[in-house]
Amino acid sequence: MRGTPADEERLLRLEDAIDRLREAAETGTVVVEGARDLSALDWLGIGGHHVTVHHGAPLAGLVEELASCPVPIVLLVDWDRTGGTLARRLGEGLAGRVAVDVDCRRRLAGATRARTLEELPSELTALRRAVHGAGRP
Repeated sequence: MRGTPADEERLLRLEDAIDRLREAAETGTVVVEGARDLSALDWLGIGGHHVTVHHGAPLAGLVEELASCPVPIVLLVDWDRTGGTLARRLGEGLAGRVAVDVDCRRRLAGATRARTLEELPSELTALRRAVHGAGRP
């Protein structure tokens, strides 16, 4: 059974968003919330420098750490309410200091039904199967 035209459109948008993330991550720093998000980045083939938010440092310390990381700083925290607050606070702390990319997060949030980065591999796999058939991951 083939996916619907809506599935095909969503898959194209999601793959485009992932490709743009991959490009931004090549030279920059991707900021995620935790270890499961790092696993999702690895599964998606997102290289570059990765930093997790929940590694025990206060937010002000994280902002200072990020200010010296390779740019752009790609804020890829979850697109739920908590992630939105975190992205805003980090963005405000980094504003005027380094280049910050929030576009990748916005594109991914708009292309997926997932609420978190760690859910993306499952959704991408399901969409690919729906659109291309069970034989292709």
